[in-house]
Amino acid sequence: MEFENYKIMIFTRSMNYILYKASSNTITLPFPRKRLTYTTAEGYLYEILKYDIDFAINIDEDAFVIDNSALLDLLRYVIKNDYVNCGVRDGGALSIRNGNPIVTNPFFNILNVKKIRQSFTIDIVKEYVKNKVDYSHYIPTNLMFEFNVTDDYEPFYPFFIWLNTSYKTLYLDARQDNDGYTTVVYNHNNKIVLYHSWYSRMFGVDQFHTKRILNLYNKCTTKSLIFSIREKIIILFEKFLNEKVIPQVLPIRRYVLSKIKKND
Repeated sequence: MEFENYKIMIFTRSMNYILYKASSNTITLPFPRKRLTYTTAEGYLYEILKYDIDFAINIDEDAFVIDNSALLDLLRYVIKNDYVNCGVRDGGALSIRNGNPIVTNPFFNILNVKKIRQSFTIDIVKEYVKNKVDYSHYIPTNLMFEFNVTDDYEPFYPFFIWLNTSYKTLYLDARQDNDGYTTVVYNHNNKIVLYHSWYSRMFGVDQFHTKRILNLYNKCTTKSLIFSIREKIIILFEKFLNEKVIPQVLPIRRYVLSKIKKND
């Protein structure tokens, strides 16, 4: 399969440039990458659908790819088998999440944007959920963990309920890592694709999660987090905004920034 025949982009909903840079460092796929900031959880997905592309790889800024070949194989499999979405169930698949198992959590997806755009509108999604989906047709009987059949557990639920019950969806296997938080995601060939850390909002705020996420990043790449002058300006600007919103002193974040400045 020649990927040159498709318009493919990688998207990340981002609120922390250091994490975005870290995640980007683990991805070597030959596709353009777009950082979307200041979006809501569902608005981010709707922004992706505005792009004139065929496929989108959606990946969180606290998700780190450990095997780019496995990710490329998954993309190839999704395209070849006409899946419109793939991802990890938000309930029943992991002990850390007990939402609706029909929904795929948007920390990682491959989306057929071209096909979704043909029928998607926000009103269609709202009306679809209002009409009450018969979930019994879509929930498997072999789920290992608790789940909650709901349509409002997260703001992105209506979109994924409409999408995953209207189109062909590939649900990926996943497990919790030994740290008790990180999700390990497998492709269709049972190869590990990426690690998703969760708790990105605690990066630079909480020492335990900051160290855990950095260790996870180092596990997936040998690239150092080195920033250009432009990137440092972005980091400082976002730090200023965050400190306006979060008035607490952020000693860990300031420590990270002081180390970065030494690279000049």
